[in-house]
Parts: sequence; structure tokens; C-alpha cells
Amino acid sequence: IKGKTRLVIEFTEKKNIKPLTWSLVGLDQNRWKIKLFSPSNSFKKIGEGFTKRNTKTAKRNHKSKNTYRTNYDYLKLPQIKKNKFFVVIDPGHGGPDPGAIGIGGLRETDVVLDVSKNVQKLLSEKGAQVRLTRSNEVDMDLPPRVSFANRANADIFVSIHANASRGKRRDINGLETFYYRGWRGRLLARRIQKQILKVSPGSPDRGVKQGRFYVIKNTKMPAVLVEIGFLTGRLDARRLEKSIHRKRIAYAIAKGILEYLSKVGWN
Repeated sequence: IKGKTRLVIEFTEKKNIKPLTWSLVGLDQNRWKIKLFSPSNSFKKIGEGFTKRNTKTAKRNHKSKNTYRTNYDYLKLPQIKKNKFFVVIDPGHGGPDPGAIGIGGLRETDVVLDVSKNVQKLLSEKGAQVRLTRSNEVDMDLPPRVSFANRANADIFVSIHANASRGKRRDINGLETFYYRGWRGRLLARRIQKQILKVSPGSPDRGVKQGRFYVIKNTKMPAVLVEIGFLTGRLDARRLEKSIHRKRIAYAIAKGILEYLSKVGWN
């Protein structure tokens, strides 16, 4: 990174501030947030650093607030031929099966359904035909998910899940993507894994692995199962509980899918 940025925070006198109670949180690869656990009314107002507001820039920024995609310009979603590809997105669990239960009661079924709907929206906007195996909280077994994708003759199948560690250890975090067989499945997994790591700085890369999960073993098309973080992990759970991070994950998954389709989907 070229250049340096210096941030100065001044407090009023006789305030007992403990730096160890502050935290620096990564929002994405380009943005950070400082959380200050400080006494109320402890900031000192100074005149340095104030600038005249640029009304033209303000108007442009106001327009950009209409869509969250402007926050991820660096991802640059690839182009694909309209209506050429059929994608099935599978939000794991559902209904009476909530999946993993994380910190603060965070439920896997809720997180992955939200992410899946955002993936569907992004892919549809790029011209892909996209269907979800479930769009609400319903009880759905594994065979119907596979049958749905196979009957539709989908080009790819992506199952989205969130992890939990044994003993609910908060120090275990990370992202991983599984495929069952074939270079196409492996390539799709690699594309998605690469992108979700970009929007989850600091979360460990648990890699691309072969797995024998029912939904990727029995589908006829290239299929992957994505674990978008540990709901029991201190770092991952704090992110996944926030809607903005779930949108980042959805954007990353969508980019991985589009990269795959734009490069090898025509073969």
C-alpha cells in the first residue's frame, strides 16, 4: 500500500481510557472499523480536519446508496450469456431442522437462506436462470433437493451451509468448499473459495476438499457444498449475524459461480 494514513483521536482530560478494550474490525479487504468502548461525551471537539462538503460528490453518493453492489466494485461480476445457464442454489436445512445453532442463538437455516436469496438475485440480474431448492422455512429432505436439480438438468448445483465446531469452541473459525468428483466440480469449488475468502479477511482458509455429502455425490452436474463460516466461532459468528456481511458472502459466491460459467460453462 502506498503512503500512510494517521488517525488521531483526542479525549477530554481526566478520562480513564483502557486501550485494550478497543478493537479493530475488518469489514472487507479495503475497509476497517474501530470500535471504541469509551466513556460517554469523552471526545474533544477540534477544528482540524474539517473540509467543505462537495455537493456534487454528495449527490453521487446519495444515488449509490440505492444498491449495496456499489460497495463491492472491486469484485467486478463477470458477464455471461443471458438465459444460457441454469443454476440451482440449495439453502441447507430448513423448517424443523435449523442446522447449526451458534453464538447468541444464531441459526444456520436463517443465515444460509438469506445468503442464498441474495445469490439468486445477483445471478438473475446477470442473466442466469436460478432456482432455490427452498425459498422459506420448510422441511425438505436431501433426496428431493437432488431430484429437483437433476430433473431440471441444471448446469451447476451449489449447496450453502454454515459450520459449527464440536464443543462450540469460539476459537475455531474458517471457510471451506467441498466437491465430490471431477475437474469441473473442483474448479467451481476453487473459484467460490477464492472469492469468499476475499470478503472474510482474517477468517482461516480451510481449503477446497473432496467430500461425500449426499447432495453433491448424487447430483449429475458439477456440484459444490460451501461452508461460509462457523456460527460457533467468535470471528465468523460476529460477521454472519450481520446482513451486510451475508450480502458480501452472497456477492462472493455469485462471482465464483459467474467466473466458472464464463470460463468453462460453454464447453
